[in-house]
Formats: sequence, C-alpha cells, structure tokens
Amino acid sequence: MVKNPLQGITELKFIYYNLYMMNQSKPICGVNDVEVQWDECDLSNLPPLVDPNTVSMISHGKFSKYNEEDLPTTFRDTDGNEHLISDITMYKSSKRY
Repeated sequence: MVKNPLQGITELKFIYYNLYMMNQSKPICGVNDVEVQWDECDLSNLPPLVDPNTVSMISHGKFSKYNEEDLPTTFRDTDGNEHLISDITMYKSSKRY
C-alpha cells in the first residue's frame, strides 16, 4: 500500500530566502482559488540576507540569523492588494518560455 506523502500538508512554509527570492522573481501565486502576481513583501525589519561579516574572497558568506516571528505575514500583488502569505496554495514562474 502506497501512502500519499503530501497528505496532511495544509500550507506552504516560506523561509527568509524564499521571500527574498520571490521579491526578485515575482511569481504567479494561487491565493484562495485566484491567481495573482507577487509584487513585494516588506523585508526591511530583517537583517541582510547574507551576513556581511562572513563574506571573503573565497566564500560568498553565510545566511544571516533571524527569528521566524519577524518574517512578514502578508505580501502585495501587482494590483496593490494585500494577501496573507499563509493563504498561498501554489506558485509558479511568471516568465514565459
């Protein structure tokens, strides 16, 4: 008997790196059965993505430490509407190939 590994997953979990990359790539997100394009979420209260004290000639540096409670809970779409990040059910590239 094969069990579905996705059974029981109720929401996607995003870490700081995911939110940073989504601000860069602006994907299409499924939110409450509607597709919207991500525009931005406010990451200004978080430290830089890479700790500047760990960058050297031979290393790109380490990710900064942060508290999960400090991550934003909402994002803004390209129409200016605000959505909860926890309502995202899927996301895909906004680029056409």
